[in-house]
Amino acid sequence: MNTQSQTVAGRPRPGSQSWGRFAGIVAIYALLGPLVGAIGVTGLFTVYAVGVEIAIGNFDDIARRFVGGMLVGTIVSAILAYAYGIVSAAGVGLVVAFRDRRKGGISWRTSLVAALAFWLLMSLAATAVVPPQGLVQWIGALLAAHVLAAAVCTWIARRIFR
Repeated sequence: MNTQSQTVAGRPRPGSQSWGRFAGIVAIYALLGPLVGAIGVTGLFTVYAVGVEIAIGNFDDIARRFVGGMLVGTIVSAILAYAYGIVSAAGVGLVVAFRDRRKGGISWRTSLVAALAFWLLMSLAATAVVPPQGLVQWIGALLAAHVLAAAVCTWIARRIFR
């Protein structure tokens, strides 16, 4: 069966049906998603740490904490993000690419719903390894990472694959 000659409602299949486009969408999410999530979470935690210092009146180390937090935090969190987050990122990319292949177009809704589904799975996995004292922070960080990475990767993919 020649799949290239199939038509849908009398129209030829759109260019979005190519496997190269499918692989490109998955690659964007898998390669950029963990990095975007890591930078986002590092930014949140750094702003929180600086905010605590400001709240207690310690204005001496704000710049050092901010720069150090972002640099060291990004290095550490990027390693963790690629070690563990690549599964979620590639999963979201697969869901978005399958939806694009089936219906045409990269969907914000599909991306964010898939990110929330993978966040739930990763949150369940985190409960097994994260101590109860830090579980809320981990779950919040995972939510921020998943949503931010999905949003940025969707924005990029929509610009590249019009």
